[in-house]
Amino acid sequence: MGPTKLILWTGEKHSGKTTSAFKLVESVHREGFTVRGLLAPSVYEDGRLVGFDAFDLQSGKHAPLSRRRKKENEREERYLAPQFIGGFTKGQFIGGLSLGHASLSPANTKSADLIVIDEFGPLELDDRGWRRQVNSLLAPSNAVILLIVRSELVDTVKKLYKDVPCIELAAGKPDSVDRVIDVLKDLRWKV
Repeated sequence: MGPTKLILWTGEKHSGKTTSAFKLVESVHREGFTVRGLLAPSVYEDGRLVGFDAFDLQSGKHAPLSRRRKKENEREERYLAPQFIGGFTKGQFIGGLSLGHASLSPANTKSADLIVIDEFGPLELDDRGWRRQVNSLLAPSNAVILLIVRSELVDTVKKLYKDVPCIELAAGKPDSVDRVIDVLKDLRWKV
């Protein structure tokens, strides 16, 4: 296989994968690389997780992506319909979805060295969410694709992209940022 094309940025659910990815993006920028894509930071109200926003790494724009829903007359948050994942809904917040699709479009990613997608999860494994964009970015792009993935889904994502040169990096490990930069430097010398 050729040089690394795919990086899985991994960690447990709510372990700080997105927070560490923001730090990664800053470090990669400082090294002179171009980063594009999408992060999905958590949104809290009164100390309680209520959803996620879409954040475009190029423009700095953000929009609501998903919010937790509660059934009437129930104390606990639950699934409301099949489109709800883990008590959160995607598809209700068109602004966040539109921003995400624009962030991952060929026009916005064509000059990127690194393209970040947060997160590649159950929706994507069900051939929804950002899956189509990831598949299209892997084919023609010279960029390295970094997928933020929960630890329990890593093996499934690796099987899905078994023909793509891939490494797995723990989001919380101090040397993971340096490893991403090394991959980008190596790719730059080969292009």
